[in-house]
Amino acid sequence: MPDGPVAMEGPETPGARRDPVAPDGADTLEAHAAEDGGWRAVHASTLVVDGLDCSPPTDAYAARLRAAGVGCVHLTIEDQDPRGGHHPFETVGAMLDAPGSSFRLATTVAEVEAIAGEGHIALVLGRQASDPVGVEHGTLAEYHALGLRITGIAYNRPNRYGGGCLVPEMGLTADGRALVDDVGRLGMLLDVGGHTGERTSLEAIERSDGRPVICSHTALSALNPNRRNTSDRVCEAIARSGGVVGVLAVSDFLARNAANAHEPVTPRASLSLMLDHLDGLRRLVGADHVGLGPDFEEGLPLHGPMPYPIADAFTPEMVSDRDDLLFVDGFASIDQLPNVTRGLLDRGWPDDDVRKVLGANWLRVYRAAWGG
Repeated sequence: MPDGPVAMEGPETPGARRDPVAPDGADTLEAHAAEDGGWRAVHASTLVVDGLDCSPPTDAYAARLRAAGVGCVHLTIEDQDPRGGHHPFETVGAMLDAPGSSFRLATTVAEVEAIAGEGHIALVLGRQASDPVGVEHGTLAEYHALGLRITGIAYNRPNRYGGGCLVPEMGLTADGRALVDDVGRLGMLLDVGGHTGERTSLEAIERSDGRPVICSHTALSALNPNRRNTSDRVCEAIARSGGVVGVLAVSDFLARNAANAHEPVTPRASLSLMLDHLDGLRRLVGADHVGLGPDFEEGLPLHGPMPYPIADAFTPEMVSDRDDLLFVDGFASIDQLPNVTRGLLDRGWPDDDVRKVLGANWLRVYRAAWGG
């Protein structure tokens, strides 16, 4: 998703981002009740984690999450200043405090497990870049005190901390090295790859000195050479750190590249293509380091204030000429998660490996980073 402050609206808001083909969650599950292929048992035997989502925590979205059996969501939010003013931290807080809210803030794995055990949905707060951190915007410790537990470095373009994916040869700056050190000192989780450039990602992983690092949402450059995707080298380094790489459901990142950038809109990717990336990642780094980070955006406005023009953050070879992101056919909304589970089982994945991808790997790395 574009990085920067955005208004947070419910999925039914006119003009909101919502895939027109995404079916209702209850209908999706009912349609497959007779031939579930074992996915229900797999979901029921693990705490399912949506490893990256941008959708505001509304009651409507809670219904979709519950339809998929999701108990925890890594919600990416952006803000301007933790010391004052209106920003999504406050907006999310208001949503959590609303009577009857299905969501609860979680800052430890013990809290995640307790919240899910009570029948609620745990929210883990993260950011895709660290641009707001600094003297003028507040320290990382202030964000941590507000509940932030995951942070990225750069969003496509370079910033004061390092290079984005459009400048892959740029490494960590002095501020970037201090940022990585602060992430470790505070017991937060560093999120690299994808939006962060290759050299910056590798240097950040090395500087993390054995602490786990993740890439919450990406696809494999080896299968689709989109500049937004992540190289085998970075995926392997993340795995060596004990981290996890999440595969996204954004159609363009799975199917668009320089070869078809002349097409205004790339044809929609299939679920099978997304499963190919999960298969490829499992072969590359092993099932212990694979997760799901679909990057859904239901309820976000099509346009919002950004820290830089969106044209500067993406190029035509990265995304189609659309106001919104198109998601894969068959996993266009979180309530279609059972399609992914069935697809992995149909491809011969053992139940234990599927459980790791659905949530166990995320919970393991959260616990390793946060200490509880």
